[in-house]
Amino acid sequence: MGSHSKLRKSIYQNLLDLCTEEGITASSREEIFGCIFGRDTALTVLKILRVHSKNPSLQLLETARKALLTMVALQGNTHNLESGEQPGKFIHEYRTERFEHLLILEKPWFVYPDGALKNYDSLDCTPLTLIAIYKYWQITEDSQFLLSVLPAVEAGLNWLLSCGDLDQDGLVEYNLPKRAHGGLVVQSWTDSHESIRQADGFFPKYPIAPVEVQAFAWLALWLWAHYFELKSPKFAKLLQKSAQKLKKAFNKKFIINDKKLYYGAQALDGDKKPIKTITGNPLLCLWATLEKNGRRECILEGSYIGDFVARAFKKDLFDPEAGIRTMSTKSPTFNPNQDCYHNGSFWPILNGLIHEGLEIWGFAKEAKKLKQASLKAILYFGTPLELYIKNGQGLLEYQSPTGQQGCRVQAWSAAATLDLIT
Repeated sequence: MGSHSKLRKSIYQNLLDLCTEEGITASSREEIFGCIFGRDTALTVLKILRVHSKNPSLQLLETARKALLTMVALQGNTHNLESGEQPGKFIHEYRTERFEHLLILEKPWFVYPDGALKNYDSLDCTPLTLIAIYKYWQITEDSQFLLSVLPAVEAGLNWLLSCGDLDQDGLVEYNLPKRAHGGLVVQSWTDSHESIRQADGFFPKYPIAPVEVQAFAWLALWLWAHYFELKSPKFAKLLQKSAQKLKKAFNKKFIINDKKLYYGAQALDGDKKPIKTITGNPLLCLWATLEKNGRRECILEGSYIGDFVARAFKKDLFDPEAGIRTMSTKSPTFNPNQDCYHNGSFWPILNGLIHEGLEIWGFAKEAKKLKQASLKAILYFGTPLELYIKNGQGLLEYQSPTGQQGCRVQAWSAAATLDLIT
């Protein structure tokens, strides 16, 4: 317990060190991601709220409020092809300095007239931010906060129902249209180019619908449908019907069979065919759970849940010394080397979210195994690092072919670890 107590104190300070007047930077200022990232902000806030519910911290709660207000301030309000901005869409990346590395690319990223780099190439940031806003209000009952952000909430929900669902089939998907400036080829959380190659090595056809983003969108729609039931019944009904349509399409199209167990495809390609690469992402469906009046529901039909958990703890995904991998060792695109970013590496945020989902659904034994594995690695490195690799050499920190190392202090890793030990 002594080591956990010391770790908790250290990581709590790590989080405070990442706090600014604008909220929370994804990593320390000295590291490559020392700026505002929308997805990181939303998930860090959600983990902070869970920590606060177990061990109240007004300091962290105030940080969460500032972070969410910054997200609202940076929300898209116009159509900008070059940055991916759309009305209601929450931001992916915001930098006012230190973005030279994004301007020397073959296609430099778009810089706004005010000199800021703003990029909106993220499909999951909008539903995650909508969830974070709802849960902050749910915990604090801060009606003044809610009143100030409600227009942003409505805009975000309308974006999900329109631009987020490109072909209006109920699922959310992303595209990368032709433009003069650069952007993200992959717009879900495993956003490296190689993370979503098909078994034959080719990149899938757009638009792409990632498995976990369907779950996030489903939860966001249902949470706000409940809120609007009395205030705007017509809008609430639209949100409910959209969530129901999404769940029906998800269970029809995303469920695959692997090792005689039902599991989730990594994504659907532009032909609505499943990309059958086995990843840890389908377990995030259990994290995105609606809990109300003692009942729980997620986007998955109940009959699949046990199989999803059983598949995730097979040896090709789960390692008792490290946690659940981003990708199966059996995948043709698995990378066992130190430069593995998303293709078989371990991320504290992924394991932290999966652990939470396992607890919600009563998989206590599996949750304990995952917690022990995750904390072993964090204790080994002594810091809430961005990601790590485990191969024949043991536990290793990420290092790219050019020598760039992973961030050693990452906000969502710190918040996820703090949740595990609180």
